[in-house]
Amino acid sequence: MTVLRLALLILVALVVQVTVFVDLRFWGVAPELLVLLAVLVGYLAGPRTGPTIAFVIGLLWDVYLPSPLGLSAIVFALVAYVVAAGGAELFSDSKAQLVIIVALGTVGALAGYALLGEVMGQRGLVDMEMLRVAVVAALLNMVLTPLVRPLMVWAIRPRLATG
Repeated sequence: MTVLRLALLILVALVVQVTVFVDLRFWGVAPELLVLLAVLVGYLAGPRTGPTIAFVIGLLWDVYLPSPLGLSAIVFALVAYVVAAGGAELFSDSKAQLVIIVALGTVGALAGYALLGEVMGQRGLVDMEMLRVAVVAALLNMVLTPLVRPLMVWAIRPRLATG
């Protein structure tokens, strides 16, 4: 049942990202909903399961991007692992801390995507515009975190969501 809930959440997020957020932008930047899911799954599912789920999220996102297949998947898995390993050791389960973790994870994912993309031959990804996009996307994901976190808890930890 957990797999179905998680698949449904990821599918809905992907559809929202490629339909609603194509036109809905703030300061010229769309929220990075799939990055938000990858960070949250790393934080909530831990270092064993989180990166695997984040990798799948990234692969699904890669299908829609013009970059090499697997680029987002690798970056999402790495970010989820760092969040899972660091989050478990350094932070308690505070909603305020989670918002900061999401912001840092979003910036890390977008910067990692640009850097790894440059290494893989995608030119022009690393510049000042990338930094602006990463900061704005991080702010947008911070705002979305209180809305998306309960959905992720529902998807991966059904017992916590109901009780």
